[in-house]
Amino acid sequence: MKKDKLTLKTNLLREIFNLAPKRFREENLDNHYLAKKFRISGKELKDNIDFFVETGLINRWVNHQENRIFEWIITDKGLHYLEGKEAEKNQERSNRVIAFTGGIIALTTIYAFIVQSVNLENYPQTYWIITPIFLILVLMCLGPLIKFIVDYWKIEVFGK
Repeated sequence: MKKDKLTLKTNLLREIFNLAPKRFREENLDNHYLAKKFRISGKELKDNIDFFVETGLINRWVNHQENRIFEWIITDKGLHYLEGKEAEKNQERSNRVIAFTGGIIALTTIYAFIVQSVNLENYPQTYWIITPIFLILVLMCLGPLIKFIVDYWKIEVFGK
């Protein structure tokens, strides 16, 4: 399963935050909890942790000097990064809802224009051809909109 690097880094950082204040140990990374969860190699996990440390998203320090076992924990900068990512995700979701709502409005307007403005000789036959096509298109736009409303309702009512 190939994931893009930004999504993987964001999900790794989010998982570190979700398990805070737990401190992760940097030993046996191939069998590490995060490597197993995200199905990545120990080397890839190490590279991502090094990236987080270099960018200041997490802090790393030596816990056992003789074994060079590192521990790491998320920083304020890392929390700020995650908050920004959450805001981007919410904005993207809102933009999709607006796009689907605009699609519904556009389809119903086009349908009304065609039905009322175009004067065809076989009006009943044409009407029954055009109506199901536009109805299917409107239902395709309503599906994601209804899913968004139901998901939002679940979060508000059940807190899930």
